[in-house]
Amino acid sequence: MKLALAQIDARLGDFDGICSRVERQLHVAHDAGADLLCLPAPLLCGVTPGALVESGDFEHDMLKSLHRISKVAEELGIACLMPAVLSLEAGQLFEVFLLRGGRVVPLRLTMVRHGESMPVSPWSPPVFEVSGTRIAVTFDVARDMGAIPNGCDLVLYCAVNGFDVTNEQTAGVAAVPGGAFRSEVERAGVWLACMEPVGGFDDAVYTGGSFVMDDGGRVVAQAPCFEEVLLIQDVRRGMMVDALEMHEVPSFRRDRWLWEALRLHLRDAVEANGSRRVLVPLRGDLPSSLLAALAVDALGSRNVLGLLVGHEDALTAADEALETERAACAREVASSLHMRLVERAAPSSALLADSDRPARVSPSLRAGIDALLVADTSRELAAMPLAPLTKTDYALRANAIAASPAGALSPFGDVYLSGLEWLAKARACASGTMPERLVGLDAVKSAYAEVIRDAIAQLDVDDVLGQRACRLLQTVEPAVLDATLEAHVDRNADIDDLPLSGVSPEASALFLMLVRQNERGRRMLPPAPIVSARGFAERLWPMQLAWSDMGLRGEERLHAADLADAEFHRLERKGSERTEQARGEILGMLGEMLGLTPEQQAELMSDEGQERMREEMREMEGDLRELFRRMAEADGGQSAPGGPDAGMGPHAGFTFFSVN
Repeated sequence: MKLALAQIDARLGDFDGICSRVERQLHVAHDAGADLLCLPAPLLCGVTPGALVESGDFEHDMLKSLHRISKVAEELGIACLMPAVLSLEAGQLFEVFLLRGGRVVPLRLTMVRHGESMPVSPWSPPVFEVSGTRIAVTFDVARDMGAIPNGCDLVLYCAVNGFDVTNEQTAGVAAVPGGAFRSEVERAGVWLACMEPVGGFDDAVYTGGSFVMDDGGRVVAQAPCFEEVLLIQDVRRGMMVDALEMHEVPSFRRDRWLWEALRLHLRDAVEANGSRRVLVPLRGDLPSSLLAALAVDALGSRNVLGLLVGHEDALTAADEALETERAACAREVASSLHMRLVERAAPSSALLADSDRPARVSPSLRAGIDALLVADTSRELAAMPLAPLTKTDYALRANAIAASPAGALSPFGDVYLSGLEWLAKARACASGTMPERLVGLDAVKSAYAEVIRDAIAQLDVDDVLGQRACRLLQTVEPAVLDATLEAHVDRNADIDDLPLSGVSPEASALFLMLVRQNERGRRMLPPAPIVSARGFAERLWPMQLAWSDMGLRGEERLHAADLADAEFHRLERKGSERTEQARGEILGMLGEMLGLTPEQQAELMSDEGQERMREEMREMEGDLRELFRRMAEADGGQSAPGGPDAGMGPHAGFTFFSVN
């Protein structure tokens, strides 16, 4: 059986465009002799469509598109596999549609309907056959590989999890050199085909790298990462085929994969927005300069505009020198990236504030002026504004930024500030367009100091306490602060397990309080691609929450499961006590009826007495059986059918048994 994996990208819900692309892929696959064409899981509606799939009209249009594709597949004599998300009463289901012979068959729903007499889980891998090859489809290879039915030749893995920089397995074939997939395939003894999507789908992004692995765990075919391609491979179970050498398989490199994933998402997001160019506010710092480089890599320098806002309200020579250096750095970045730079002068903040005396400009007022100029320039030049915000900004100063939002998308919104240092170094190695002063720890510390200043300014505290809080956080390395955020936000670690708690428990508690208080502002910030274990779009806490994690303070941790276990054991003991009480009362009544003394009753209720009674009952039963047998023999063998134990019948010597 010849398999084709279509590693293609398309806009969600563009059914006409998707059908046209799939039809072209069908013709190319048919010309190559393929028997089955597999398409990416998020192609039709993404992997987290929410309430969209509850729309009956959306489902109708989606199925109509599948019927259109099935007709083309029937004419070409090729089968097609299209994953999609369907709405069920109990939630949503990752479905697999098999388009063959002009029919559109939802494999999982069909399997459930067929197994109504004997219930089948809708999450079980559906199995079908193409050209004599039995194929099982899974969306979770780690969970389902051990449950693949016997006799399957190929497991088709449709990846649904977007790229996660902390999880190599989301990088497709690049995860294989690190040991991913191989052990599972060797244990199962089946071929594996990984259909890895490529491109940005809403807030998820995929890096491509589809591959086919034989039953020995060797990669026999691979698609390039970060590109659209049609991968075709013969599946021959039990036959030795040529495999790729391990040095021919790309190895996962964190910074490069993260950069390329962000580039793909930015490209697709701008296209989905209907824009052809973007506007980047250049501030002479690391986040904005690196964002300009990312935009140029994604869209080309002709489609990227830079905006430099000049401020002329410096009060000291140091402020003026800092402003001059900032402007020079922004111009240098724009020149090295060959992008157009638009310069605009901000109006005097003293005039805007209606103040007669010059005073130091409030950071929030300055940010508001910049946001107005960004919005005005983006409208004038018909460019989509980008926000140079990081995940650190979202965590600590979202409320301050939300007061003057200045962007439609934050490409670095799921990347911590300290991580930009390594991205900048990787970008500088590939193309030396970043100024040296922006590629290093000093640039990160400078940007982090501004974040901390704005974060503390959000608190309703006096100047003395605010300055103390700033000093408390600014003495800690940015890497430790971001590692604390990563543990708390991405992995939901408790305060006692945070890296910052080992340095300063007081700073750790302050840090978590800042994250909690910025929940409202985060809901108002631009969207960002999710490239970590958990983005803020997935981590929604109540906006009115008053609780802050202060740790256990030496107390033993409480668990609801322990309370349930304790209650279960209490009820179990209570039941045993009730049973003992009932048995004692019954035996007491019997003892009184038989005229037993209290000592004899106590002996009767003891464990030894109970065992002796059971032994005597067994002996009595044996004696009765022997008596009945002798009676039957004395009666000439005319006892009831079934032998002496089946029934005694009336007997003149036993009036009680005759009557009863």
